Amino acid sequence: MAESGERLLSSGELAKLSQPPRADLVDALAESPEVAVEAFRRIDRAYRNFIDGFGSWIAHTQRFAAERYGADGLAMIGSADDAYRSALLHGLTDEDVSGRHQPDRADRIAGLIEAGDHATALAAFDALEASYRRIHDVERDRVASVLSQVYRAWGPDVLEESIRFAGEQTLLGWMPHDVARPAEVRVRQWAGMQKGNFADITVEETDDAFVITLHPCGTCGRQVSDGCYGETLDLAVVAEDHPLTFGNGPAPIYRTHVSVMHFVVPMERTGVPWPVIQCPKGMDAEPCRITLYKDPAATPPEAYAFAAGSG
Repeated sequence: MAESGERLLSSGELAKLSQPPRADLVDALAESPEVAVEAFRRIDRAYRNFIDGFGSWIAHTQRFAAERYGADGLAMIGSADDAYRSALLHGLTDEDVSGRHQPDRADRIAGLIEAGDHATALAAFDALEASYRRIHDVERDRVASVLSQVYRAWGPDVLEESIRFAGEQTLLGWMPHDVARPAEVRVRQWAGMQKGNFADITVEETDDAFVITLHPCGTCGRQVSDGCYGETLDLAVVAEDHPLTFGNGPAPIYRTHVSVMHFVVPMERTGVPWPVIQCPKGMDAEPCRITLYKDPAATPPEAYAFAAGSG
């Protein structure tokens, strides 16, 4: 672990972590075809990983409902109405759907990069990125729709259990590996993950931590901005003062996973959050902040005092 006060990244490295994926690709194109293809594949993988993660979350939530409540329970969270509305809202196209699982879209861009046709490669990248964003937003809304149906059927306690179950099958399995890595490695991956979530980010370094600010996040922040909570879609708002809302409702349904996956379960296992994520209050779409302490075990309690209601 880094010594307290030791700076690990230069201002230039922090600025590069903060720039959008397209700028990463432009920088790589200026170096060499090999570097550019590697950068493009990394960007492409970040987008696809986030989208695939949504599908896994839905599957494990459905498994939770089926194991707990049987076929009747599974049917209670089976409505696709919000998914249909989300596809219309975000302008999902036939090409998006048919091309989603076809690697030739990305392979074509890699081929253009290798051929030195930068202008065509960037135009194709822009189209692919826009397609991924539409798919991402529909899949994000599908997750929130399933969680909404769990909440409306069985209440906040069961919602919390379902998020715990899904988290233990997915993201939380990565936690021991993540916290064991050097801080400068962790911040690079966490920054890349947020870019894969279509967030505009700023990365800063303090003596003890890296701070990633999302302007706003690509999930519940943009959902709120897009009117997905009662205006355009009918996603649930968790109104209770409950651990899901850090004891301070209301909160968008998607945001409730932060309490469970990043505070409740990690603190049971390690005594500290993983990592400290400070979301906006209520139904705001303001920036949120991820703080990665260089020594995760030394995360100071005052850094997560706002989460006292999650215990």
